[in-house]
Amino acid sequence: MSLAARLSRNRITLQVLASGRDGAGQPIETWANFVTDTPDGMIGAELRDVSGREFVAAGATQNEVLTTITIRYRAGVLPKMRVLHGADIYGVEAVLGQDRRTLALMCSRGVA
Repeated sequence: MSLAARLSRNRITLQVLASGRDGAGQPIETWANFVTDTPDGMIGAELRDVSGREFVAAGATQNEVLTTITIRYRAGVLPKMRVLHGADIYGVEAVLGQDRRTLALMCSRGVA
């Protein structure tokens, strides 16, 4: 399957944590769309769950799913950004992409 076909299956929103001030002048941090060159801030991607595990932490059962999200190369994509896909939120843990053609975002699902 071609790269274009693989990356057209899903639409995601890549976000970065931005600092600002509220109406009272107090500092706040909000999530802002990183991609601004598309009308809706969304880009094509391929999502693939790599692994998952269930564990008990603080007396409650937790689930962790590690996902690889592949996108076309974009300069400035960094770990600690987040990806929105439908109702799912993914925290970007690492960014791989030495070929400057695509980026593989190694993500944890459920991280705000």
